[in-house]
Amino acid sequence: MESIISKQDKCFLCGSTQNLQLHHCWHGSNRKLADKDGLTVKLCMECHMKLHDKGIGDRYLMEIAEKAYLSHYKKSIGDFIERYGKNVI
Repeated sequence: MESIISKQDKCFLCGSTQNLQLHHCWHGSNRKLADKDGLTVKLCMECHMKLHDKGIGDRYLMEIAEKAYLSHYKKSIGDFIERYGKNVI
């Protein structure tokens, strides 16, 4: 599914347009759900590596994704927890 967070063709964190990669804002066992629900953003390779290697920006993107889900799908935090197992906001 297309992202419900950002449709821009640049890195969501730094704005770069180089070496863009898709990042699932909820990952691990929730990666497929994040993809299905559109909880993805584009990140440049540098920001993506910092996120996966050092966790830089990870919680921020999870919060953004949760808020986007609640707003877009008109769901409650309880609905989100039921679907994703926890919440971060």
